Amino acid sequence: MFSRRRVIQVLAASAALFPAAARSQPAVSPAATIRSIAVPVDHDAPSGPTFPLECLIVDGRIDPRWPTVFLIGDGQQFYIRADTLSSFRQTFGAHVNIVGIAGRGFATPLLDRLGDPAAATADWARGWRWLQFRQWTADIDRVRVELLGLDGKILLFGTSGGGYLLHTYMADYGRHVRGAYSEVAVLPQLEAALHLRHDKFWEELDDADRKTLWTAIRAHPDKRSFYAQILQRQNYFVDLAGLAAARGALIAAIGRDDQAVLAKASADYQVDALAQMMASPAAWPIRVREYEFVAPILTDTRWKGTEFRPDVEVSEMWARPLLDLQAQGRLPAPIFDLTKLNDLTAEMLIVCGRHDHISDYREQIAIASRYRDSRLLILDDDHILHKWKALKGARDALLQAWTRGFGDPAFPRAIETIQPLVWHE
Repeated sequence: MFSRRRVIQVLAASAALFPAAARSQPAVSPAATIRSIAVPVDHDAPSGPTFPLECLIVDGRIDPRWPTVFLIGDGQQFYIRADTLSSFRQTFGAHVNIVGIAGRGFATPLLDRLGDPAAATADWARGWRWLQFRQWTADIDRVRVELLGLDGKILLFGTSGGGYLLHTYMADYGRHVRGAYSEVAVLPQLEAALHLRHDKFWEELDDADRKTLWTAIRAHPDKRSFYAQILQRQNYFVDLAGLAAARGALIAAIGRDDQAVLAKASADYQVDALAQMMASPAAWPIRVREYEFVAPILTDTRWKGTEFRPDVEVSEMWARPLLDLQAQGRLPAPIFDLTKLNDLTAEMLIVCGRHDHISDYREQIAIASRYRDSRLLILDDDHILHKWKALKGARDALLQAWTRGFGDPAFPRAIETIQPLVWHE
């Protein structure tokens, strides 16, 4: 079996493998302190077996005088590591407790119980039972109680898939949250309800590129999933300014079946590294999370057979074992009760990109409307928020003000610095 250390080594070398996975960061000394907390393998059977869930504490302590930020990972994000988490001290500033929870998808004792995900006997129903979002959110609350007590209040930080878990946590445990920061969150339940499509790849192509792709797919149907992967992964490595040209060049290479160019794209965009990782126990949480992301939106099948949607097709590919179980009636739909968000008093700050290929900005408007006290920033940016992160100090300034609340004088000042990037219709 892969150890957690080995999985982390693979992923750290490929830090952009999944949505919102952090770029490689230099090691920060001292490293965050690891603390293990016993949590149930299955929170629906709390008296059953447990395993040690690791959380990381920057500076190794919780000061009761300071607010406490929980950083939430989702099994597809690899920035919550002991050697890099201390870099968030610069992000959040002094006088803030910082706790990172990578999640049960990185817990070797739990993954060992599940066995080999590549085996013909792999039990994906059990994988879903143990790795679905409700287990992760129950873990987060167990950590909260262990570190801060039954009535302890937290600040919650989540991006992309971590943002998805943030909102599912809010639905069941939001009364324990003082403020939350949701960045480019994946919100498939709202996408389905609003009949939106986050994957706009096909609409963004011209007729010539569409024809080239269809010709290549018909000539090489066995390569369709590979084409989807390299075109989907390209979004994480190329910013908006260069994306159209880079996409056109890659489609041209697909059209002429240029093996050298395609092999280079596969390596550069980490498709090869991803395949290696999916042969490891990391496949358990990744496939479960992809099921939660894609199952709600597959109810709309109008595009199938007439359009090529790389992001949806890649998610569908990775979620296949669980989608098959759902089709057999053995798995429930992965949804949570959005109405529970209406009564919360927590301050909710939501940041998204107008050109996000993972989550439609209108989903972010919809989720913001669910909270009593929310602020929404729609930036003229992509899923990685390349432009904003290039604006030196802007994100740190906003997050530091956020930890002190919307009423802090620094909060509107931080918002003002972002105004040049705010999207206007």
